[in-house]
Amino acid sequence: MKPIKTQEWIPTDGMNLEENALKVATSVENNLVVAGPGAGKTELLAQKACFLLQTNTCKFPHKILAISFKRDAAYNLKDRVRLRCGDELSNRFDSLTFDSFAKQLLDRFKQALPTEYKIGSEYDVLIRDQSILDLYEAEDINYYNTTNRDTILRLHNTQLPHSANNVGENIRNKVWQKMIHQSKLSFTMIMRLADYIINKNPKIRRFLQQTYHFVFLDEFQDTTEIQYDFYKSCFLDSETAYTAVGDDKQRIMMWAGARETVFEDFITDVNATRIPLNMNFRCAPRLVTLLNHLTQHLLGKNDFATPSPKWQAEQGECYVWVFENPESEMQILLQEVKKWITTDGINPREICILVKQQLEQYTGDLIAYFNQNGTKARDENKLQDMLTQEISIYIINILYSIFQNKSHETKQTAFSFLTNLHTELEDGQLLKLEVALASFIKKMKDKCKNTTCNKEQINTLIDEIIDFADKDRIIASFSSYRNPTELNRITTLLKEELIKYYNTVNNMILALDMLVGKDTIPVMTIHKSKGLEYHTVIFIGLEDGAFWSFERQPDEDKCAFFVALSRAKERVVFTFSKQRVGRFGLQNQSITKIKVILEELQKSGIVTMIERKN
Repeated sequence: MKPIKTQEWIPTDGMNLEENALKVATSVENNLVVAGPGAGKTELLAQKACFLLQTNTCKFPHKILAISFKRDAAYNLKDRVRLRCGDELSNRFDSLTFDSFAKQLLDRFKQALPTEYKIGSEYDVLIRDQSILDLYEAEDINYYNTTNRDTILRLHNTQLPHSANNVGENIRNKVWQKMIHQSKLSFTMIMRLADYIINKNPKIRRFLQQTYHFVFLDEFQDTTEIQYDFYKSCFLDSETAYTAVGDDKQRIMMWAGARETVFEDFITDVNATRIPLNMNFRCAPRLVTLLNHLTQHLLGKNDFATPSPKWQAEQGECYVWVFENPESEMQILLQEVKKWITTDGINPREICILVKQQLEQYTGDLIAYFNQNGTKARDENKLQDMLTQEISIYIINILYSIFQNKSHETKQTAFSFLTNLHTELEDGQLLKLEVALASFIKKMKDKCKNTTCNKEQINTLIDEIIDFADKDRIIASFSSYRNPTELNRITTLLKEELIKYYNTVNNMILALDMLVGKDTIPVMTIHKSKGLEYHTVIFIGLEDGAFWSFERQPDEDKCAFFVALSRAKERVVFTFSKQRVGRFGLQNQSITKIKVILEELQKSGIVTMIERKN
C-alpha cells in the first residue's frame, strides 16, 4: 500500500477534528491531551494511528502500542483503527490493557526470571485481593490481625527484587514463594515480574522500544503507581513518542492506587506538552452547561466544554426523582422506560441504569421486576469483559452465520478475525480462506438443520468453530491467550452462558441475542460505564447510603458522580428513595453528607426535582 503524503492526509471517514485534536493527530511529539467527557478521546487516538500508519510516519515494520485501562476500551480502539485503515495496516496496531501487556511480556520472557521468581508455563490468575490476604492470615495470624489490610497489599505489591529487612517483608517473601510454587499470581504480581524482566534484561527492553515507535496511553488519569513504574521501565529515555489522554475530572480509581500526580509526572518525565480539547460531541447543550457548572462549583476546575453545533440549544434534560420507597421507584421507572422504548422509539441498549457500588443491593430486585414485566434488563458487569474478547466475538459471529439466513455482516466479522491469524496469506490465498469459511458455515448449517441443540452439541459446535480457526494459531496471534488457561476460561464461560440462555428459549438465534444483550437494558456500576455513552442514563441512589465513603474521599466521589452524569447524551435521571433496603432491612435515607452535590444540581438552573408517586 502506497503511503499518503503527510501534508495530504485528512481524517478518515469524514471526521471533523477540532484544531488541537488535529494538531495532536499529526504530531510526533510527546503530548498529554486533557479532554473532558464526549471530547472524542478514543476517536483522536484512532485518527492518530491512521495518520501514523497511512503516511508511514510509523515506518514499516515498526508498530504502535495503545494501552487502555479497560479491556472493552482497548477492543473499541483496535476496532476503530481496523475500520478506518483496513486489516493490513491495523495489524501494526496493538491495543491492550496494562494487565494484558504485562502478561504478554511475562508469558513470552519468563525464562529470563531468576530461580526464586520462576513461574510455570500455566498459572492461575487471582482476581480478588482477599485471596492474597487469606495467604497472609494463614502464614502469620498475629501479623495479619495487627496490620492494616491496605498496608499488607501495598507491601505485597512492591517492586522486585524484594528485600527482607523486617518481619513483614519476610512474611511477604514467604507468601510470594508459596504463590509461585502453587502457580498462582495476581495481575499486580504479573506486572511486577514483567517489570523485573525489563529492568534486568536490557536486550528485551531494546526489543520493545524497537518494536513500538509510538505509544498511546488512554484513560491516563487512572494509571496506578505500579502501572506507571512499568511504563517507565519499558519506554522511558527511548526514542519512542508518547501520547497520553485523560481527564482529571473523571479520576475515580484513587481507591485502586491511581497515581495522583501522574499528569505532572508525565509532563516532567518525557517533556510532554499539555494540550486541551474543548468540544463535547456527546452531550446535549443543556447537559454541557450542567457539566460546566459542576466542573467549576463541585470540582473546583475551570476547563469548560463547548457543545457540538449538531445540537439544538434547548436539547438536554436532567431530573432528580424522589420516591417514597424502592417499590414505588421500580414501578414508576418501569412505566417511564416502557414509554421511552415504545412511544419515543429509544433502543433499550441506549438506556443505561447505573449505581455507584453494590449493584445487587440497589438494582437486584429492579432487574427481576423489569424482566417479569416484559422489559429486559441485566447486570452487564458479569458479561462485559467476556463479550469483548476477540475469541468470543469470532465464535458468536460464526454462530449467527450458521443459524441466520442473512448473515453477510457476521460472516465478514468472522473472516476479519481469521485474516488476522493468517497474515502470511496473499490476496489469492485469502480468497481461498474466504471460500473455506463459507464451506465450513454451510457444513455446520447442514449439520444443525432441523435439530434441537443440547449442552453436548453446543459444546461440540463451539469446539469445531475454534478448531476451524486453529487453536494454536489463536494462541500464537493474540498475546492475551499465550497462556492457554485464559483461552479456555473465556470459551468455557461463553459456552456456559449460551447453554443457559438456550435452555431458556430453546432457539439459538434468540439465545445469541440474549447473550449479546439485544433489546436488553444494561445495568452496571459507574466504574464499568467509563468510556461508554447512552441516550438516557438512570442513576439509582443519589443518597448518603450509596456514597458511604464520601466523608473519607469526597473528591473521588464527586468525580464518580460527574462520570455518571457525563455518560448521558440527552437525558439523565437521578433517583432518591426515602427508604432503601440495606444490611439491616428497610432504612430511612437522607441527602445530608452529599448535600453539596444536590445543592449544586439545583443551583445550576438545569435540573428539575420532582416528587414521583404512583
